[in-house]
Amino acid sequence: MQQRHVIELSPSGKRFEAAEGLLLDAMLASGLSVPFSCRRGACGSCKVKVVSGQYRDKQRSADMPAPCYPLAANEMLLCQSHACSDMRLEIPGWSLDTPTLAITAHVLSQRALSVDIIELVLQPTQPLEVRAGQYVRFCLDNGDSRCFSIANLPAQEQGRLVFHMRKVSGGLFTERVLPALQVGDALQLEGPVGACTWQHEEQRPVVLFATGTGYAGIKPLLLTALAGHAPVTLYWGGSSLADFYDGAFLDQASLAHPHFRWHRVLSAQARVQQVALTHAHRWADTQVYACGNSAMITKAREQCLAAGVQAHRFVAEAFVASGASAPAAASLSTLDPVLEKVGPRYSLDGMLAAREQSVRALAAIVSQLKVGMTTAEALQMAAETLQAMGASHTWHPTYIRFGDDTVRTPRQGIDPQRQLRASDIAVVDLGPVWDGYEGDYGDTFVFGEHPLYHACVKALHDVFEETRQAWCAGLTGRELYDFAERSALAKGWQLERNLAGHRIADFPHALFGQDKLAELDIVPSEMVWVLEIQLCHPTEPVGAFFEDILVGQNSPLINEQRS
Repeated sequence: MQQRHVIELSPSGKRFEAAEGLLLDAMLASGLSVPFSCRRGACGSCKVKVVSGQYRDKQRSADMPAPCYPLAANEMLLCQSHACSDMRLEIPGWSLDTPTLAITAHVLSQRALSVDIIELVLQPTQPLEVRAGQYVRFCLDNGDSRCFSIANLPAQEQGRLVFHMRKVSGGLFTERVLPALQVGDALQLEGPVGACTWQHEEQRPVVLFATGTGYAGIKPLLLTALAGHAPVTLYWGGSSLADFYDGAFLDQASLAHPHFRWHRVLSAQARVQQVALTHAHRWADTQVYACGNSAMITKAREQCLAAGVQAHRFVAEAFVASGASAPAAASLSTLDPVLEKVGPRYSLDGMLAAREQSVRALAAIVSQLKVGMTTAEALQMAAETLQAMGASHTWHPTYIRFGDDTVRTPRQGIDPQRQLRASDIAVVDLGPVWDGYEGDYGDTFVFGEHPLYHACVKALHDVFEETRQAWCAGLTGRELYDFAERSALAKGWQLERNLAGHRIADFPHALFGQDKLAELDIVPSEMVWVLEIQLCHPTEPVGAFFEDILVGQNSPLINEQRS
């Protein structure tokens, strides 16, 4: 009879029994949702801390590449370890309970902040972990929903959620539902979600842009910034003086915090970013947050980047009007129940927020690549950047490849001491987990003016976009990669077929399947598949890689603020 060991998980106190098999298999068989991905010991997703007990490692095969993540003396991988005694384990940054998405909250109060703006205060029935800048969806009886930013820091107000809601003529929520709410009434919410969240470095100046009730999304970021000592400036746009409904608080805050200034910007005078650009900000060193109408976001991003703001330091959430078309992926009923299964908290908002954060993380990492840096140094820098930006795990390892290594696939070994040259080509491929959602984004960058490198990157992006357009026309996953191969050959490049696209979802998608996009005989749905394209030169050691989730041309990659 096999000896069985009791494994306790800290701090939840949950227990399961393990025999001689791998600990990961025993945990999954016990119904415990634990972080994992590759099962090969390559990704590091199932890394845990050993508090007490003994274990032995599974013998790694000779052709297995060395892991690109650190393991401390008291850490092990669940997918590579067998228990040799009773054990106590800790999974840092992970809860064994399903993360909250559906929420019941009761009305505490509502009051007028101005002629057409109402403050609604709710008390959730369970504590929520809310990051400054996130929002929630209000679920309506007809199956529709409305999204509103959380305008406070709930952790500092006994968990209460505060919302600023503008009345919209004919609006279903603000004219019918909101006026009828009484103290104690229950509302169903989903969240919190959103990518416009606090991610600031100490002492870096902060500039905040808001239009209208976009200020609700900015206020928690402002409150967080005021707790520090760096310069903070708010530009708030409105069509009339009544739109600056929180002016008394802001005036008081500017007196209490000498490093804070705010400016009313009437739309008849100028746009918020136009006013900001007339002031003496150190844009190259400034963190910018923007929340409001999409026109402001677009112009502010364009002009701030032109003024020197780093791309990853412009963080924004745009609002679109009620009734904007939503992509098919917004409905789980469109997903194949077997091949496209997702977890209990999957949402379009969560996936888009993870994508947005991964794009920013990639920009932050690339901005720190320096000539002479080794691949090993770049990987360490990337790990530190992801951790600083809030990634709880990496569901696949970070891959960085310079020069000749750009033709190699993730499972092939690289030279960790290869240095980035003054004229070089570099691939960065990220797989972080943000707030329980898998982000996956990768791209290729050219240093210097080598014409072949630039031609490679142009061909890469052209092939990707042509293939994405083919998907929009109704091609299956298998047909997509045949199409991509023909597109690459027509441009004089070869498609690396060993990279074949994959699933993505709320973490870990490995619970639901590890199918490859290139082997899929159905038309893939939005937001659950990643299209990977790697091109290689026919004769030279030059390659390029780009990947992104499949998203339709008209999908709103923005938060919907509805009436």
